[in-house]
Amino acid sequence: MNAVILIPALDPDEKLVTLIRDLRSRGFERFVVVDDGSAASCAVLFDEIEREGACVLHHDANLGKGAAIKTGLREVQARFPQFTHVVTVDADGQHLPDDILKVSEAVEGRHDHVVIGVRDLGAKGVPFKSRLGNAFSSAYFKFDTGMSCPDTQTGLRAIPRSLVPLALSVGGMRYEYEMNFLTIVAKRKIPLIMIPIEVVYENNNAASHFDAVRDSMRIYKQLVRFAGSSAACSAVDLGLFASIMFLAGSKAAAVVIAATVVARVCSGMLNFSLNRCWSFASSAASAGNTKKQLRRYIALFLALMFASAGLVSLSALLPIPLLLAKVATDSTLFVISYFAQKNWVFSSGKRKRAVVLKGGFGYAERAFSKPSRAA
Repeated sequence: MNAVILIPALDPDEKLVTLIRDLRSRGFERFVVVDDGSAASCAVLFDEIEREGACVLHHDANLGKGAAIKTGLREVQARFPQFTHVVTVDADGQHLPDDILKVSEAVEGRHDHVVIGVRDLGAKGVPFKSRLGNAFSSAYFKFDTGMSCPDTQTGLRAIPRSLVPLALSVGGMRYEYEMNFLTIVAKRKIPLIMIPIEVVYENNNAASHFDAVRDSMRIYKQLVRFAGSSAACSAVDLGLFASIMFLAGSKAAAVVIAATVVARVCSGMLNFSLNRCWSFASSAASAGNTKKQLRRYIALFLALMFASAGLVSLSALLPIPLLLAKVATDSTLFVISYFAQKNWVFSSGKRKRAVVLKGGFGYAERAFSKPSRAA
């Protein structure tokens, strides 16, 4: 078989040697292991892996899982020119050999598909923080791409040769890389096949190097920046309104309306600039048509403003506190605003319709549209 197993590894243990032996017994012959700055004590283990026939590459310092995957993909292209696909596998024992084989077999003959192994993270024995984190990640992914994926954090993925250049072009050096890649696959409507695999968590997933705070900040960087931008602009809105009212020295209705409009317009323009150049900073946002983006932003701004006013007004008819209704309404509109700006206001790409096909490999998201060019 012309598959290549790619394993990014940081401070692995003997389970990695056992995994390679088990995979070799199942017909895999090509292995690329990337030592991502492991401790010196792991040198003996990597030597043993090389004796098992694997190609071992070394990062002098820890660069991150995304960087390790990219290093491995470049090596695969150079060392195995006849490869058909790459299967990325975690080094911590979470992926069983039979599941790796299933994922590899599922992509054979499908040169424009990506295959991932998905776990049932609602199963017994899954750590609560992993279950909670994946639930949020899956919901975020659904809102962002329109595609359902029950396990966005899986590291077991089969990438066909034709899509390796795309995988190498995806941004991200650490854990955010995997989410970025999956998001691009979904938005480009590249068929995605999801294979159910076993859930393996040992010692409450103690072997994982994922930092819940630091790595989550990287994965959801745009959302964090958007929230920061929104908070800053809300402060500007409030500050301008208070300043105008103080300088005017009057509480007349005309003054209140004028102060509200001036403050809201100024904070809105600041918000547009911050989101374009910071929150959603990318080639698409910065190189896009500014006038077109501004028109879309204004349309969204007005729609959300009237929606907030209308919904809060309607909630006054319900037996709930008005302040609570406003908080719930504006929180919902905040989420809508984020994804609308991310995928419409500051996006130059056209979204095409996708349909869901049920199949023998779990289920697949297939798009009947022209394939996008790799970046």
